[in-house]
Amino acid sequence: MKIVTKADIALIVIVVILSIVSFFTIPTLLSTPSNGKEIVVNLDGQEIHRFPLVETDTSEFIDFPFEISGVTYTGRLEMLEGYVRLHRLPEAISPLSIHADMGWISEPYQMIISLPIRMVISIEAVEGEELEYDLIVH
Repeated sequence: MKIVTKADIALIVIVVILSIVSFFTIPTLLSTPSNGKEIVVNLDGQEIHRFPLVETDTSEFIDFPFEISGVTYTGRLEMLEGYVRLHRLPEAISPLSIHADMGWISEPYQMIISLPIRMVISIEAVEGEELEYDLIVH
């Protein structure tokens, strides 16, 4: 009496192959290309700037103005290879460099935060470029 038949082995091989293929293809399908993303700068819950996230071979810098308590400051973003980071803000408004130490971000679920001034740098998919999925769960 055979416990495992040829059909069982074929089914196991097919399941293993599908699992391996889906391991590599699903992240690719769920990710948005970097040219379809924007850098969003929020200050105290208000969007103050929006810049396209560009994939470059050399660093590109974006200087943006923002106002805290009537004083205008300049922040600096650096873009490189589809990633972005926030350079050190003045110590007068952000005494610790935690926001600069957060490093590079490239996905919508990542963000850079400077808590003393409540500044948030995030990435969003460009409208119309966003992938939509329809799921039914029972």
